[in-house]
Amino acid sequence: MRKRAAGYVVNLLMFAYLGLGVWAVIRDSIFWGVLYIILIGLSFVVVAYAWCAKCPCRSAACTHIWVGKLTKSLPQRKPGKYTPGDWVGQVVYLMGLHLLPQYWLWQDKVLFALFWALALAAFLVGPLYACKGCPNKHCYVGQLQSARQSS
Repeated sequence: MRKRAAGYVVNLLMFAYLGLGVWAVIRDSIFWGVLYIILIGLSFVVVAYAWCAKCPCRSAACTHIWVGKLTKSLPQRKPGKYTPGDWVGQVVYLMGLHLLPQYWLWQDKVLFALFWALALAAFLVGPLYACKGCPNKHCYVGQLQSARQSS
């Protein structure tokens, strides 16, 4: 799979499982559904700023496509090591994205299984294909790729 195509696949998988999460929540509670939609929007911005804005290939060669474009509208950040604040920004929001809808997803086991199957697929396609060969030596995904290639 080519890197750019893999980036599109990751985006589609991500929007699919997050969409399932929104649907599971909003059909039971409009309030929590809208809150989850807001969390999704904030998460994309926070993760893009905390993580993606430091990536050296974000401007021209980002295989995650829209994330690279999003970082162009965020304050400029110098590529380099990620700070504890960058890690907290990424982990807290990503946990919220995945944990908030679980109560509602668990009510429908098929949606629950589909959500996690799509999420797992996105988490596998990203590092294995879309991120392969990325020059960001500070990114944990790139470090996993280097370790895998050297063994």
